Amino acid sequence: MKLWKAPGDMTTPLAEVDLRPGGKYRIHMRAPDGTEHHLAGVYRLVEPPKKLVYTWRWESEPDAPETLVTVEFLDRGGATDLVLTHELFPNEESKGKHEHGWAGCLDKLARVVA
Repeated sequence: MKLWKAPGDMTTPLAEVDLRPGGKYRIHMRAPDGTEHHLAGVYRLVEPPKKLVYTWRWESEPDAPETLVTVEFLDRGGATDLVLTHELFPNEESKGKHEHGWAGCLDKLARVVA
């Protein structure tokens, strides 16, 4: 997780994960200028090797609504498709920022598993 769980030039200096239903996680992302962004949530569903569902909230925005992430791993006979759905955004701006961020994270993940 530490290698790819932040978009672009950002790094992940801390990732705490209790991967079980009801388990919590915290992720710290660090930008090249040292700025940190912290997020946290709770795993709602852990169904290896098929599916994860977890909540998502930026710690710097305690009044913002919690969003929901679903990650599905689809067996394609020797390959795996990853389907990521992030929903319940309060507005289009927030949705767009997360789409951009996830694209950067998934680009990194593709390089890690290649």
